[in-house]
Amino acid sequence: MSRADVIAVLAEHYDLQVHELVPVGTGADLAASLWRATDRDGGRFAVKWTDGGSPAGLVLPAALDTARPGSAPRPLPSRTGALWVDTAGGRLSVVQWVAGTSALDADLGRAEWHALGDLLAALHDLPRTAELRRWVPREQFDPSRWVDLFDRVDAALDEPGPADDLTRELTVAWRERREDLRAVRERTTRLGRALRTRAALPEFVPCHADPHRGNLVRTADGAVALIDFDDATLAPRERDLMFVLGGGVLADLPATPQQQAWFLDGYGPHDVDHDLLAYYRGARALEDLAELADVVLDPRSATEDRRTGLGHVTGVLSPTGLLAQALTP
Repeated sequence: MSRADVIAVLAEHYDLQVHELVPVGTGADLAASLWRATDRDGGRFAVKWTDGGSPAGLVLPAALDTARPGSAPRPLPSRTGALWVDTAGGRLSVVQWVAGTSALDADLGRAEWHALGDLLAALHDLPRTAELRRWVPREQFDPSRWVDLFDRVDAALDEPGPADDLTRELTVAWRERREDLRAVRERTTRLGRALRTRAALPEFVPCHADPHRGNLVRTADGAVALIDFDDATLAPRERDLMFVLGGGVLADLPATPQQQAWFLDGYGPHDVDHDLLAYYRGARALEDLAELADVVLDPRSATEDRRTGLGHVTGVLSPTGLLAQALTP
């Protein structure tokens, strides 16, 4: 959506007198556009349009913020009381801006890692109300979307034709790790099939599903908040725990063993299901690799988006990246 479109929707559906509307980058979220709005009283809000995720991304943080005020962005209801507005083939929402420093840029110490563990435990312990069950999708253990895209990318990298520097760099990096990549693809497919038919699974709880440091804000000394709940789901706890245990998903900011210990002190006792952890790591590796490699291969994508996508792919393939974890027996 354009800035003018957003302003028109806000004027029609919200009691919000917008003084300023500034675009904000959304990182690797290719399905979203984000703006920071300031009203005439100086209040700040995040305005997001997305055609991805689900309404769970608004219902779940509203529930978490009610239980733990300040721990998640509280949605601003529209004039009809709805948490979002359907427009332009997607959802537009307005939430309170979470003030603080992105955990990508903040030095997180013992208190912050403990607070993250405590916050995820509180999220996982939220009552599964009728509202949550209605809007928050349930884990299906079906990686086929990312497996199919992975297969298309894998095949495309063998097709003859003109290639620029970015495509050549991607091809070299991918082919060097192709055996490992295909092994993760097979393992994830096999684990998904086994989990779909497994007789006994751990409890399904409300999960953020993407709680890496880019979606974490340090709001004060020893205090953190989660943002961007677009992938929220009802799933076993390992769906969120994989973003810390083993090092997490950020190759340039892996969670150290000490940080993981601080996190677990805050989270509390939990017997990790290693099949679930392996499945989630594999599925996330396939998602990051396939989706971002597809951007690099698309000549219609902006050069900067392609360059950023290549950087994320090489990060996943690096020694501290998610591929190494996904290969762990």
